[in-house]
Amino acid sequence: MTGISILFDVDRTPLRTFMQVAGSGFRFPVEVLLKEMEASPSLRRKLLRYAHTVMIQTSDTALALGHYTVNQRLARWILMGHDRADGNDVPLTHEFLALMLGVRRAGVSVALAIIEGEGLIRAMRGHVVVRDRAKLIDLAGGSYGRSEAEYARVLGGSFGRGNGFAERQHQESFSGLIADFN
Repeated sequence: MTGISILFDVDRTPLRTFMQVAGSGFRFPVEVLLKEMEASPSLRRKLLRYAHTVMIQTSDTALALGHYTVNQRLARWILMGHDRADGNDVPLTHEFLALMLGVRRAGVSVALAIIEGEGLIRAMRGHVVVRDRAKLIDLAGGSYGRSEAEYARVLGGSFGRGNGFAERQHQESFSGLIADFN
């Protein structure tokens, strides 16, 4: 979800939003969301809980930037992408990873080569294939998992991994407001 500021009665944000991967989603006027939230306390509660999980993930990202190595942070981003992917193929570019990790693209190349050399991934142009998720979690060294556990605790589900959780949630409301982001 983008536009979380709407939940806090702020009409816009100075931040920029972009899609990491192709997919579909919902796009609708702010007034529609506000009306639906007013009519449905359970929708409002769920959206506020989601906003809480975004704040936890943002805090964990800041913590990772200050306390973990590039390799550990890269493992975290690969795992987060893997959580949201249907299979083991995770669409991640060097450019995107460099931006998220706060390093140059050359630093991403070096870190990918090291992690690939350990047999945890296979890095290819524009995507990474996860080969050993358990060892990637170990490599992440605690930078991964807390946000995901909080998401499951607060919202009662988990990200992707083919379980259909996100798809079921989207089908429950706003079914006619799908926008294609390919």
